[in-house]
Amino acid sequence: MAAAIDRSAALAMRLHMIGDPRTERRHGLAVARRAGLVCLSSTAMPDDLFTRALGYGTFAPATQHQIDAALRHYSSLRLPTRFEVMHDAVGSAEVREEKGMRQVHVLELTRAPRAAESGVLRPTRVRRSDAVRYAKLASRGFGSKGPIGLLFERGWIRQLRSGRHATAFIGYAGPDQAATGVLVTDGSAAGLYSGSVLARFRGRGFQNAMIRARVRYGYDRGFRLFYAMSAPENASARNVREEGFVTRFEVHHYVREAG
Repeated sequence: MAAAIDRSAALAMRLHMIGDPRTERRHGLAVARRAGLVCLSSTAMPDDLFTRALGYGTFAPATQHQIDAALRHYSSLRLPTRFEVMHDAVGSAEVREEKGMRQVHVLELTRAPRAAESGVLRPTRVRRSDAVRYAKLASRGFGSKGPIGLLFERGWIRQLRSGRHATAFIGYAGPDQAATGVLVTDGSAAGLYSGSVLARFRGRGFQNAMIRARVRYGYDRGFRLFYAMSAPENASARNVREEGFVTRFEVHHYVREAG
């Protein structure tokens, strides 16, 4: 389970980072495979979002070989080496744990989920031709600004236009666009991303309706394992739990500074 979720999450980040040469050059973005790990990097933004090694102990072995390969890779880029670990600590005195962690919420279905319909909100699948409209609406819902907001906005546009892994929904309250959400599918796992509600529509249960719509869509296409990630115990965590998700993992980062 952890390997399927981690592999899907790695794909979601790669799709955002790679695909627009201008954005890649501007932020020094790259995604490499080293000893089975997926190594994300950004020379312009060497933080825990764009510079980290994924898969340690999940879809790649948890051995010194993986640690050494990641250290060589990030050292060559003069970037900190940061491991994202879903289970135990790396266990090396040469790394330290960074503050902050994320929770991974999991839903495993053995039968059809309850209906996605809401009496107030109408979740509607986004067409490829509406990719720009969706991306800008999601930015409004998250209040995204600056280079990171633009990077994610352009990433959603590319993904939705390609139609391969990401399926987006807009929730309408009457004629008004009120909520957003994406389902990213890969292998055996389906990830819930980009869930937002515009400020004036919050507090009405709209995000729960968007969660149900995406789960139902994925179930109808053969997926039984769903996941969502959130900051600890925030509104998103509460919403997915209300829809049957269980908090199964914590994601921690362990880092050794460059040099």
